[in-house]
Amino acid sequence: MLKTYTSNIKKPISMTNDPWEAYNDMQSHNGLTLSNIEFTTTNLCNMRCSHCAVGYTLQTADPDPLPMDLIYRRLDEIPHLTTMSITGGEPMFSKKSIKNVVKPLLKYAYDRGIYVQMNSNLTLPLDRYLDIAEYIDVMHISHNWGTIESFTDVGFGAMEKQPPLKAKLKLYDQMITNSRTLSEQGMFVSAETMLNQSTVPYLKKIHQEIVNDMNCQRHEIHPMYPADFASQLEVLSLKEMKEAIHHLLDFRDPNTWMLFGTLPIYPCINDENDQVLLQRLRSTNNVSMRNDPDGRNRLNVNVFTGNVIVTDFGDENGTISNIKNDKLPDVFSQWLSSPLAQSLNCHCSEFSCLGPNVLVKNMYYQNTDFKSNEQRMHNIYQMS
Repeated sequence: MLKTYTSNIKKPISMTNDPWEAYNDMQSHNGLTLSNIEFTTTNLCNMRCSHCAVGYTLQTADPDPLPMDLIYRRLDEIPHLTTMSITGGEPMFSKKSIKNVVKPLLKYAYDRGIYVQMNSNLTLPLDRYLDIAEYIDVMHISHNWGTIESFTDVGFGAMEKQPPLKAKLKLYDQMITNSRTLSEQGMFVSAETMLNQSTVPYLKKIHQEIVNDMNCQRHEIHPMYPADFASQLEVLSLKEMKEAIHHLLDFRDPNTWMLFGTLPIYPCINDENDQVLLQRLRSTNNVSMRNDPDGRNRLNVNVFTGNVIVTDFGDENGTISNIKNDKLPDVFSQWLSSPLAQSLNCHCSEFSCLGPNVLVKNMYYQNTDFKSNEQRMHNIYQMS
């Protein structure tokens, strides 16, 4: 590590302090800024979820990672680094990876006062999570299981050799118990549910389980888009999406923070129903909407290859650089100046909106010029 940091006192995660919100940088730095790095720390996982964003990259063994000194140096070069996300695979699956990659990254973040989110399925033995609990600000889990059969079938849907049913059921129980125990011991556990044809019939059951059985502090809602990892799953139409969100708001627990991310609903779209829904989301207690961080304030780094991608844009843009050759702020600047980023990164300060990502645009708004919409909104609301 090239620099010595004094750990900063971090404000607790809350409705008014969501460090992963990309709009924070518009307020702090007057522009999109690289403040979040996501690390892919393993290609191993004990599950094979059909909906997994990286399911096609999972392997049976990890290669050797890059030297941590190189990774530390690249992080030191990011002046406004605020958040770090740890993902995989399952980051807590490989004890070797935990020792050589995950813990060193967590300790770096802790020493620098950086917020850390870990993306985990929480199905592993509790002591693995307790061992790193002091370094974790958000434990993020995907929870899309409307029925126990959906967990046993979809949760292992991409696995060629299936575990016994009893073993699958044990993992499900362990996930529920781990979430409840970690929450009771003070960890911020946030469960994400993706909106698609499979989850919509069971949203009330899923929400109640997240709130009552798992004791999660936050329930995240994200639409599913047909990237290559989910190309076979049934996405919702815009009409179905809006109906599902209204339905969620009708029955949700008002005492639990509900975060909606990457919604395909924008102030600049001339649709009365959209504006009614947006107003309901803005005015409902304990509900927030998050601008997509991918490409706005985040890059993803693979610790084995050094490849850098703009996470949700990986299908469209592929690898854009490598940390063996380039500094991450330079990579981010090059990304922002690319034609794809230029066509998408609009900004309306009136609504703290940063526009769509490429998956949203390609799915629902192929013929919409968001840059023209941006100019029109600026004229209407006299935004500079």
